Formats: sequence, C-alpha cells, structure tokens
Amino acid sequence: MPQFIATCAKSLEYLLLDELAQFDVSKIKEGLSQVSFEASWESAYQFLMWSRVASRLFYPVASFKAEDEQALYKNASIVDWSQHIRPGGSFIINAQSFRSKLSHTQFVSQRIKDSVMDYFREQEETLPIVEYEEPEVVIHCRIKRNDVTLSIDLAGAGLHRRNYRLQGGGAPIKENLAAALLIRAGWPSENQVLYDPMCGSGTFLIEAALMALDIAPGLFRDYLGLFGWNQFDKNLWSNVVEAAENRREEGLKNSHLNIKGSDKNPRAIRNAQANIALAGLEDIIETQIAGIDQLAQFDFEEKGLVIVNPPYSERLGERVEVKALYDTLGNWFKSSLKGWRASVLCPEKEFGHALGIRAKKIYKFNNGSIPCELLNLEIEESNFVQRTADHLFDSAFKEKLSEQGLQLLNRIEKNRSKLKRYLSKENITCYRIYDADIPEFNAAIDVYENKIHIQEYKPPRSVDEKLANRRLKEIQRVAAGIFKLPVNQVILKQRQQQKGNWQYHANKENEDSSNHFFKVSESGRQFWVNLEDYLDTGLFLDHRATRNLFAESSAQKSVLNLFCYTSSVSVYAATAGAKSTTNVDMSNTYLSWAKRNFKLNNIDLSDHVFERADCLKWLDEAVEDGLSFDLIFLDPPTFSNSKKMEGHFDVQSDHPKLIENCLKLLSPKGELFFSNNFKKFEMNVQNNDAISIREITSKTTSPDFARNPLHRCWVIKRR
Repeated sequence: MPQFIATCAKSLEYLLLDELAQFDVSKIKEGLSQVSFEASWESAYQFLMWSRVASRLFYPVASFKAEDEQALYKNASIVDWSQHIRPGGSFIINAQSFRSKLSHTQFVSQRIKDSVMDYFREQEETLPIVEYEEPEVVIHCRIKRNDVTLSIDLAGAGLHRRNYRLQGGGAPIKENLAAALLIRAGWPSENQVLYDPMCGSGTFLIEAALMALDIAPGLFRDYLGLFGWNQFDKNLWSNVVEAAENRREEGLKNSHLNIKGSDKNPRAIRNAQANIALAGLEDIIETQIAGIDQLAQFDFEEKGLVIVNPPYSERLGERVEVKALYDTLGNWFKSSLKGWRASVLCPEKEFGHALGIRAKKIYKFNNGSIPCELLNLEIEESNFVQRTADHLFDSAFKEKLSEQGLQLLNRIEKNRSKLKRYLSKENITCYRIYDADIPEFNAAIDVYENKIHIQEYKPPRSVDEKLANRRLKEIQRVAAGIFKLPVNQVILKQRQQQKGNWQYHANKENEDSSNHFFKVSESGRQFWVNLEDYLDTGLFLDHRATRNLFAESSAQKSVLNLFCYTSSVSVYAATAGAKSTTNVDMSNTYLSWAKRNFKLNNIDLSDHVFERADCLKWLDEAVEDGLSFDLIFLDPPTFSNSKKMEGHFDVQSDHPKLIENCLKLLSPKGELFFSNNFKKFEMNVQNNDAISIREITSKTTSPDFARNPLHRCWVIKRR
C-alpha cells in the first residue's frame, strides 16, 4: 500500500486526523504539522479533491541519511527520475531543513537539481527544465536531523488555494484555516444559519457554503502537482471529479442554507461578491455594506452561528480602536443575537475580554505568524460578564491587584508624595511618576494632564512573554486607579531599542490620526502631544528644565534648533523674546507639528524658519554660507542610518565634528546648548584656549527624573 504524508498548519493536526477518517486509510501516524498514512491511490486522489484543512500531500520516493552534499547528491542520483519526470518536462525542487548539517535549503535544492539533470544526461534523454510557475512535477526535500526524505508533491501548490478567490482584502485569511475555524465553530449547524459581520473578501462565507452543500474544494483547481507527474492516472482522477460533481449537484438542491455577510468597506463587499460568483454561489450567499454599529437595525433568525475575524492592532495607535471594536461587537451580540453561538478569532486576550461574554471553549491557532485563539461563545445572559467599561473609572481596582501589583501601587503613591510640592510650586501637569523602580515592572509612567502614557521597556528573553503582558496590564490598572482615570485614558506602548532610526521616529509619516492630538501646558506655553501614533509623544518631559534655561538666554537672540523634532525649545525661545528661530529636521511630519505648536502659542511665523534637511549636510552648507546664530540648541539622536541621510550618524564618534561646525556658526558671544541621551556617552571635546565647556546636567535634570536621568547637557562657548 502506498505511503503518503499530508501536511497542515500548526494546531490543525487533530482536524487533519478527523478528516482522514473519511477516507480508506491505515497506519496513521501524527507528527508536528503533518500526518503520515497508507492508502490506495483512489483514496489519495479523493483526499486531494476533498481535504479542507490540509496544506500539501507528499508521496515519498526515497529516504536516506546525508550529512554532507556528497551523500545528498549520491543518494538522490540513485532515484529513477524517469518514473516521475518526463524527458523535456518541467520541475522544481522545494527544500526544508531542521537541525541538520545541510541547513542551506537553496544549496540543497541545487544539488538535488544537479542529480536530476545528471540522471537524464546519463540516460541520453532530453533534459527537463526548471519551472517556477506551475511546473509539471514538484519535488520536495525534507531534512530532519540529517535524515532526508524526497517526495513528489502531489498538490504542487498550497491546497488552501481553492482558485475561487481572485479578489482579496488587505490580509485575507487562508481558505484552509477558515475551514478549520468553521469546523471548530461547529459548522455546519443544525439550522444552517451563518453570519459574518466583517466578511472581507468572503472566505468564511464561501467555505461555509462549500461545507454545508457538500462541494469539494478541489473542484475549483485547474492545477495540481499530480497532473504532470509520470504516474498520474487520468481516468482515476476523472472518476473522482465526476463523483465530486455529482455530490455538488445534490448539495445545491439544499434550500435551507442561510449564509450572509457584511462589511463596512464597499470595496471588500465588491471583492466578496466577485469571489462568491467565481465559486458559483451567488444565489446562495447574500452580502451587504454595513458596519458593526449598523447591524442592530437588521432582523436576524432566532438561532445561528456568527463567525468573525476582526482586524488586528499592528500599529501603535490602533490598540484602543481595536479593543473598542471588540467591545462594540460584544454589545451587538448581547443586544441582537441572544440564543446564537459566536466564534471570534482573537489575537490577544485583552480584546477577547472586551467582548464581555465568557467563552465556552477556546482553541489555539496561528493566523500566518500571529498566534490567535478562537473563542467559541454561547450568547446567553448567564455567560455575560459584568465589568467596568473602559470609559469608566474602576473604583474597585485594588481588589484586582496581585501582591506585586500592590507593591507597584505603593511605590507610585510614594513617588507622587515626594513630587507633590515640586509639581504644585512649579504648576507642572506633565511629568514622570515612575521609571522601572521595581524590576518586575519594567516600564516608565508619564502623566500628561488627564492622560497617562506607559512605555514598557523590552523585557529580556528570559522573561515569559505572557507574564510580561500580565504585568503590563497590571501597570495599566494601577496607573488608572491611582489617578482615577478610565482605562482608555491610559495608553500602553512597548519601547524597544531602535535600530537605524531617529529616537523620535514616527510610526506613520502623516497626520491622519489628528484625533489623537491634544493640548497640554508647560511653563505658560501650550503644546500638541500625541500618545498613541508615535514612538515619542511630541514633548520630551526630561528636557523641561533645559527648555527653561535655554529660554532665559533667548531674548533678542537669533536661535538655531538642530534636530528640532516638534520645536518645543524654539517655542520657549520665541515666547521669551528671541528675534528669530531656524528649525531643522528631516521629517516633514515633525516640522508640520512644530508649526502647529508655534500657532498654538500665537507666534507669528514670519521670523521663524522651518527647513527639512539632513542636519549634518545642512550644517556644512551653513558654514560655507557664513551663517551666524547667537544661540544654538543641539540634541542629536544616539544613532541613525536613515535612508534620508548620506551615510550614518553615531553621536559618540561624530559629536566632535558636529560641535565644531556649530561653533563656526556661533556669534562671538554666542552659546551652544549640547545634549544627548546616550547613557555611555563620553565628551571628547576638551576645554582649551578657544573653547569653554561647562556641563549643566544637574541644572537640566528635574526632580521627577533625578533617580534615572535621561540626558546629559553642556553649554559650550568660544572664548
């Protein structure tokens, strides 16, 4: 009896086992993401036609051990390739390697290709050719711990490609994963009613219809690796196709199917309708344009299954919106679909909790590389969870804290007490209240008037990711509780070490998220900040004292602000009587933000210049042009190799040249304020007869940053 290996996505192995029970197979053995079995060729052909969850089907033709390329080539050369590839035919090699000495899969593929070519060359036959698009034969090589298995890939391409989906959304779910989720959701259901309120390109709807109508997914394919293989039995395949078509005709007589979908995006609905038509299901599936907030106006059956794959939060500012979407989804379930079952694909527990319905069963899946859970819910009042809404303050927050959470609470309260007098005296409303004081809670907490900004420092790999996420959520709960704010006013953000970007690099270079901007006050000035869409907020709180010192020296001075970011320093200078300011940065986004800050403070822009440029190149040109400034603020990034720059910048190695050029631009009695936040920084410019250097970090470090200063600052003059 021939042996086969069926592969699937991780976590679908049990479903693949259940599926194999439909066919006449034996000696089934489960592995990671695969199941091996023995079956007749008729059963193998039926599997290719009917499998809804498999990814590939392999027919092994050789197994051997190979620790080097000579052994690989020698053993691959023994295979009688004429049994599989016709002379002059097309083929391709796909390779995988796990914990093996032969780890370079491209090299492995090349050596097996050489063995195939040399075989036909020795047989004096026409050499086959390598074809990347739909080759006649696909050879698969799998190496695990130096054990090699060569197989014919009878699928040729991923079996998730049903060939009915020509129009997809931004990131459509794979067809076989959609089928697996439907199976786990209990579909087909007794009353055969299904609704997808975020149907996108219609994959759930189509797969659900195919399952309920007993339509084989293989009927839509016009290509399989089986078709060009020398041992392909065309008559046997024709019989399998004919039987599947007969079952399809019988299935379409089902008049009780009620499958509908909606999406707020008209383009998604157009794509879904095109795909539904390609699947021949336009008389079966209904779609409409509607957002979640519009569905309450529609009438639904008494019972049914709602299945949905909501969007994920991939960008900094999206978590709040996605969580709110799950909350809206849960409210719709509870108000309109009592008695229904719901299955929701969810990438994070936080979002699942926002539904407000206790899950009856949870299944773990991967959607591509994203770990997810399928939450199966029974929409009954007994399963509804009473919780504090995100827009309300949770007065009972202390009861939900762990012992470590209570320690965090006490520490923040202690810090708050220490800072109370200083904050009140200086009328400060934006400040740092906590900075990784307790190792278990490795984050910084900043207050921006009536909002909280939490930046979690990247935990070491030794810390369990789930534990780190729980701690982050507890930080959020504690911060919200102490300041009596609703959770949605506490913004969580993970800060990782940035490679090749400015320290204030934006998550997206536009201002389409202006609803996230709000005004804060500092020392009588106002600034726009944004806690959600950027790695930094628009106002570096640790430079509060620096800005004040700089402003004290600004009256009637011409000011240059390099790497100006949102120009908060220039706003201070302008409102303190500076004659003019020149603001230089590479980002149009931040220069626009800077202008908005000037306008917010009613500063006439006629005496203030905003230039988009590489600051290093701009400095060189300014020196050549003989420009002069009375006061310069220089706060460069630690490192950058931005594509907008020529070369790269490193503050430690490049600061002497940077300072030298700035000094050339200073007027005779001018001053250069130089600052940076590289913790290991060493000043390599020394006091001499021509230059005076004075470190003023103690004066520019505010009490809320005294325990963990973020910058060092110097005043540099020409003598």
